[in-house]
Amino acid sequence: MGFSLEIVTPDRLVKSDEVEKVLCPGAEGEFGVLPNHVPLITQMRVGEIRYVDTTMKNEHILVVTGGYVEVTDKKVVILADQCIRARDIDKVQEELNAQKAEEILKTAEKNTEEYRNAKKTYDYAKAQLKALERTG
Repeated sequence: MGFSLEIVTPDRLVKSDEVEKVLCPGAEGEFGVLPNHVPLITQMRVGEIRYVDTTMKNEHILVVTGGYVEVTDKKVVILADQCIRARDIDKVQEELNAQKAEEILKTAEKNTEEYRNAKKTYDYAKAQLKALERTG
């Protein structure tokens, strides 16, 4: 017995599937959702969404920059700022993005827009590289 999962960004529907479980990067830490979960709305941080589909029992990995998750007993809706499937990640590009962002973080003054943007870019690049490692 599964439940419905929808992952949406501002410009597209990323995924709509029947799943057995979902793991999300909540603002306070990773949390899991199984069928008949208690209703919940929470914020997400940069990180991996992992889910197992009901048909092939495969684990799928996506990376988000943040957003919100709404959970009901029969459905999970993820509203993500940005989302990429692990299989679509460009390792070389994300290594460059992480390196450039790290250089900015070393010199930028904290609590500035430049610092916050570099931190978000760095975290997103690192999360993508981690997802690539997990998928082999």
